[in-house]
Amino acid sequence: MSEISILLVGHTDRSEFCRARTALEARGPLVCVPDMESAVAALQSGQITPDVIVAAQSYPAEFSHEAIDRLRRAAPLGQVLGLMGSWCEGEARTGRPWPAAIRVYWHQWLPRCDQELGRLGRGQCSAWGLPMTASDEERLLLAADQQPTRLEGLIAIHSRSCEMGDWLSAALRSRGCSTVWLRPPRPARVAGAMAAVFDGSDCRGRELDELKHLCGALAPAPVITLLDFPRIEEHDRALHAGAAAVLSKPLQLDDLDWQLDRVLAADSDRPS
Repeated sequence: MSEISILLVGHTDRSEFCRARTALEARGPLVCVPDMESAVAALQSGQITPDVIVAAQSYPAEFSHEAIDRLRRAAPLGQVLGLMGSWCEGEARTGRPWPAAIRVYWHQWLPRCDQELGRLGRGQCSAWGLPMTASDEERLLLAADQQPTRLEGLIAIHSRSCEMGDWLSAALRSRGCSTVWLRPPRPARVAGAMAAVFDGSDCRGRELDELKHLCGALAPAPVITLLDFPRIEEHDRALHAGAAAVLSKPLQLDDLDWQLDRVLAADSDRPS
């Protein structure tokens, strides 16, 4: 696998960006700068010729359209990615998001980074390697060609929603798993599950208690928690409650597949 040179722009010492920075450091040569002026200077000086430029935006309009254009002119062959912080969630509805740029929220970053930069490093087609004029639909169609490996075993689904429970069950069964629905507030007991998916909202109050109970009841089987556009404090609260991973809703199945493979591999490596 070849290395990928990366320029990371922004205040990546923020807690919501720390995991993303660590993941990028493992991918190849990484240059980190705090602002656009420093990024353009690094590019013009030849300090780095990046394959990928990641702009970590903490709040809407932190980096203007003009600044992104300057970045593109300074590195016309580099793919520009937006790593978006918690406060950028409404920008696509009420603000002015950068045109022709891939936006990935901080809580989506780990699976997308591993999958897409991994494909680029192996010389394979990647949604992040398409021209910047490619549509979201074209990127999703390319991702749909990547089939996950089959799994065998039982996965428990904890959800109040019949629709969400059915959707998750169908997705997991397509990988070869069997599923059982644990419907709160009085879920049935289950034994032998290799993992669970907890369909939540904000990980507070009764929901937090239910998550703790599920993690304790199924231990050591890992529990993946789904939350509604989680803030960093909600993400960390779920991990402290015992969750092995946190994903956001709306959910892309590729992200769930990646996290499921990761937590099951970690569980199999754990001493018995």
